[in-house]
Amino acid sequence: MKILGARVQGFRNLADAEYEFSSGVNVLQGDNGHGKTNLLEALNFVALGRSHRGARAEELIGHRAAHLHVCVTVQTAVNNVHVLEFGLDRDGGRRFRVDGEAVAHRADLIGQLATVFFWPQSNELVRGGPEHRRRFADQGLSSLDRDYLRALTAHQRALRQKTRLLKDLRHSGRVSGSARRELVAWNADLAQHAAAIGVGRACWAQGLAPHAAAVYVALTGTPAPLEFAYRPRLLALAALAAGPAEKNDLVEDILAEIDYIGPDEMRRGRPLTGPQFDDFDVRLGSLDLRAYGSQGETRTAAMSLVLAQSEVVFERRRVRPVLFLDDVFSELDRERARRLREWCGRDHQVFVATARADEVSDWHPQRIRRWRVEDGRLATLP
Repeated sequence: MKILGARVQGFRNLADAEYEFSSGVNVLQGDNGHGKTNLLEALNFVALGRSHRGARAEELIGHRAAHLHVCVTVQTAVNNVHVLEFGLDRDGGRRFRVDGEAVAHRADLIGQLATVFFWPQSNELVRGGPEHRRRFADQGLSSLDRDYLRALTAHQRALRQKTRLLKDLRHSGRVSGSARRELVAWNADLAQHAAAIGVGRACWAQGLAPHAAAVYVALTGTPAPLEFAYRPRLLALAALAAGPAEKNDLVEDILAEIDYIGPDEMRRGRPLTGPQFDDFDVRLGSLDLRAYGSQGETRTAAMSLVLAQSEVVFERRRVRPVLFLDDVFSELDRERARRLREWCGRDHQVFVATARADEVSDWHPQRIRRWRVEDGRLATLP
């Protein structure tokens, strides 16, 4: 899969412009704060249907613009060309189009372009809190499985409703019959979606783990056993670590577990279990990298997990995703940087943003295009 070109208007500090990209390596050089990451963010937006930085619409629209519009031309593995567009207005309006046809929901855009994104915050995948690893899993899964995205969205919606109800019950100090029936209904809804989320996360982690281990070896040159494993909060989902389970059986067990702690939830005024508390183990042999890994080990492990997504995408969709690498070489020694460039440039189209030209000056793949980025404007370099 390749990004052939893009037209960008009104996005952050980027000047309105149209670009053509190399099908191999694209290097964006320039000082921090001049727009390198902004361009990567604009290109990646059509893959996620949102900003990978979690930015709100009003943060994406340039200071002097009333709205933004980005149009990305994508070539798939079978040489079909598609045009993906999104527009955002300051009043909250959103527009998504695929080949000129409007799509009603963000989920309809996801999957049209496959990408993998590594940026400085990706290091939190190992040393950060569980929410970083859950987000990593959810983004990876949602880009491959719309059923998973629907289950995740429905679970989040039901969880908000249940949380609001529990807070009201705690403040009121009494539980009416209607409130109890509503709580039972939300628990049944949550159990259905939690089962789908648990099955999805377990299967995804099991598929990702061997690829992450292989990438770690490729980057370091040492046979260190990197491990990545799903650790659900719900006891009913713990059996997934050993292998697949029947979803219907899981739903019943999850519902029984949630009902059992119902009195505690009402007393505390908040949900106490569910996929929103899940985590993933990241180990290097017997070493828990989340707590004890060195800076080099955790950074390389995070990079290995992110890049391993590309192998999972290829297994499921038979396409190579576009790789975005933002400030990825600054903390790597020369040998690991060389190994990373070699791994990335083998099968993928790559976009690299760097503030230091010397980090990529010795990178001369067959198809490479370089830009200088300054004040939101791109100029091609020889």
